[in-house]
Amino acid sequence: MGKANRKDLFRYFHPLSAWIIPALIDLGLEYRMSICNILLHDDWEIYGDGTGDPEDLMFEPARRILDICDQYGAKYTFYAEIGQQLHMLNAPGRKWQQYANTWEEVLKDAIKRGHDVQLHFHPQWIGAELKNGEWKLDYTKWHSGHVETELLDEWIGKGKQYLENLLQPLNESYRVVIYRAGGWLCQPSNGLYNALRNNGIVCDVSVMKGRYAKYADGSYLDFRDAVSRYEPWEVDPDNFAYEKKGSGVWELPVFTETSALPHSAYLLKKAFRPLHYYRIHHKRKVQKGRGVYSPKIVKKAKYKEYYGSFGYMHFQHLLSYVDKVRDYHQSKQTSLEAHLTFLTHSKSFLDYDNFEQLLIHCTSDNKLHFSTTRAYVNKNL
Repeated sequence: MGKANRKDLFRYFHPLSAWIIPALIDLGLEYRMSICNILLHDDWEIYGDGTGDPEDLMFEPARRILDICDQYGAKYTFYAEIGQQLHMLNAPGRKWQQYANTWEEVLKDAIKRGHDVQLHFHPQWIGAELKNGEWKLDYTKWHSGHVETELLDEWIGKGKQYLENLLQPLNESYRVVIYRAGGWLCQPSNGLYNALRNNGIVCDVSVMKGRYAKYADGSYLDFRDAVSRYEPWEVDPDNFAYEKKGSGVWELPVFTETSALPHSAYLLKKAFRPLHYYRIHHKRKVQKGRGVYSPKIVKKAKYKEYYGSFGYMHFQHLLSYVDKVRDYHQSKQTSLEAHLTFLTHSKSFLDYDNFEQLLIHCTSDNKLHFSTTRAYVNKNL
């Protein structure tokens, strides 16, 4: 019903109502639709080939990030790579046990502080072996769509049970209800869908509209025709990029923006900070490890898609995403609260000062709320 029709309806009942009540309704609608929930996601892991020092790539960055978040009242969600942890937990040798113990302590501390932990899994960890002090992973299983349903179900179930046993003593309401597929690889989706349903996981966060890649071994991900950049949907069990109402599993998409510009030109166009990106480029060059585990990409999308990587993107760039998401929801006037996922990896977190500036600007806007993903899902889906 348009504004004019609403006013005529209220005028019929009471002259003052024609102006006062619609104004209150419009005010409430404007406030509700301009709220945007900022979801800070972290795929928390070492490199995908099993290399890298967890202290440098995971534990130390997590502590610093949580301290900054607590300073500004931001909420954080770790997507904990469970295959890595379960192998280190059971590996012989004091070093691996110490890594596993520290892993647990960091996540316990996060829950105590009011943050959250959800499930992330790279299936190449299935059947991993420790040889001469190095992990050897099974790259034939790197794509979840090519893993047997029973095996995927078993590992997702083990991961969920392990996290809940670890963290529920600290917060009895804690549940694993959200999953991110390793490498975003959730297609074909039927096996993963069944594993999530069997284990009571109601939300996936693997789809980024616009992303497309075909790999040399025939694997692929294809989100070019995904339902939305902005709003969640109930997934098609065969393909999480599509919708099937009543399926019981939701997709909470990561917001993306596509661009035909070269990478550097796109970044500088969004926030002209050449010194910032020079420093980021230098830090990336000196990073060690960067294990490669996926086959060569033989075909990819015409235009590159970008998501809000707060580990290196300039904060002004990220704030432009906030404006896009908020404008979309205000124009659509849906009852669903807006969400915007900013995503990083602790292993490649490159600018803590920039992250702090993002939080400062977000907390200065009373229509931006920080939320754990679990709190958002429980409230809205």
